Amino acid sequence: MSEKKNKAYGMFAFHPVLFALYPVLALYLVNISEVNVSAVYKALITSLIILLGVALVSWMAVRPWNKSAMVASWAIILFFYYGHVLNVLSGTVIAHHRYLGPLWVLICLAGIVWIMKTRNDSDATKVFNWVSLVLIISVSLQILFHWTRQHIYLSSIGTEEARSDKELVDTTNRDVYYILLDAYGRQDLLMQEYDTDISGFVEELEEMGFYFPNCTQSNYTYTTASMTATLNMEYLDNLGIKFSGEQSETRGLLRYSMVRSRFESLGYSTVTFRSIFPWIDIKDSTYYFDYFANESNMSELSTLNFQYLFLRTTAIRPLLQWLENNPQIRISSFWAGWIPVSNTLESREYKHYQQSSYALNMLETIPDLPGKQFVYAHLFVTHQPFVFLPDGNFAPFLPQTYAAYRDQIVFVNGRLVTIIKNILERSDPEPIIIIQGDHSYSEGEDRVRILNAYYFPENGNINLYDTITPVNSFRILFNTYYGGDYKLLPDVSWYAEGSKKLASDDQADFTISEIKWFRAPISCIDGSVP
Repeated sequence: MSEKKNKAYGMFAFHPVLFALYPVLALYLVNISEVNVSAVYKALITSLIILLGVALVSWMAVRPWNKSAMVASWAIILFFYYGHVLNVLSGTVIAHHRYLGPLWVLICLAGIVWIMKTRNDSDATKVFNWVSLVLIISVSLQILFHWTRQHIYLSSIGTEEARSDKELVDTTNRDVYYILLDAYGRQDLLMQEYDTDISGFVEELEEMGFYFPNCTQSNYTYTTASMTATLNMEYLDNLGIKFSGEQSETRGLLRYSMVRSRFESLGYSTVTFRSIFPWIDIKDSTYYFDYFANESNMSELSTLNFQYLFLRTTAIRPLLQWLENNPQIRISSFWAGWIPVSNTLESREYKHYQQSSYALNMLETIPDLPGKQFVYAHLFVTHQPFVFLPDGNFAPFLPQTYAAYRDQIVFVNGRLVTIIKNILERSDPEPIIIIQGDHSYSEGEDRVRILNAYYFPENGNINLYDTITPVNSFRILFNTYYGGDYKLLPDVSWYAEGSKKLASDDQADFTISEIKWFRAPISCIDGSVP
């Protein structure tokens, strides 16, 4: 490159654009396993709009462009990192807007004064340009590396398949329902920790013919780990899970699970429902129920969630908190799309309510579909945000407390009883139904204590037992109704390091995906020891 080009390159100030884009890309990188890239677009547009406003004010106040660009970059850096600094200072006296806000303004003014006194704009511009370039290149390479690693992993993953020596055969054409209630705990745990008695719900299902294992527990305490094991009928260490992270390495195993493959090979249609988390969302099923199917990506719940997360890291955070603390203030639907707080019926919470209500309604209509169905209904009624009142109405501004969790339990219990009754009445032949939690709402080893109920018609319940865990649910199902001879696995429950208080490295029983797992003791609903 010639000396003249070098000089021009150093003199042209493009750094404000890169400094504005970097915070969004960095936030996406931190959450890359949990959000689709399309969820980031609105935040990128927001950052560029803010940049445009800051740069325009800077240009009107300061000339030439190189100096005004440095002022703009300095203001943008402080603007986009206000929330991050507030988080770092959490627990200190200064971690309040009334203290940090004025201090932030003083720091901004001090920086502007220093920039105005800088005489060599060309050298300073070079520094700003190079710093911004290094940041953007660094975060971009890390994102590309993650995408490439995930693609290679999903293309080459080797799984130890759950094998049956006999070919599966379907002679009954029963629908199969796997209803997964996210974060729904076992009946004894709900009573002990949340003062929630679901004995009436259990008794109603038992009267219909459901079996509740006395000592049942989940195999893992994270959703992706739990569902990957259940739907592939195998523990994680036999499923080729190698690299770090908890979501992305299981995405392919969830989307194209062994259970799904077996049912589709038997001529079943697959029915799924839109998930609030993209990494467990199965969109390519025969029937995919999505309340927001005709909505643009810019209005999707995942986009609004990321936009909210992004704005909380910026100097807009005080405005967000002020609006949330004053729910009587209503903002228009347009502004709710850009500032997604709860002060509107276009809020993230209301969208969650709409999709959850829709999923329950559509679950009740499955008997109307032609042919035989494998229904995987992952329901998030009992997962935060809690948005239901006990009668099923929307609860705006509901504090996310144990009391709110109880309200979700009360509502979904009543709704499920009605749904199951209708499914049983309208299905011929009788369907197979499994209702399970993936983990409880508690922490530590209690997190493995889940709701687990089986409706196995024509005496199928005799093959079930008190200590069954989900990894064996479909093994028994295929053996009982489809002529399989799957060997049952040991029923073991593992809870992760994040669920264990004060866990040390040398206490871990084993490690998968850089997550330390600890074996949970078996406990029973009636307090007995198996």
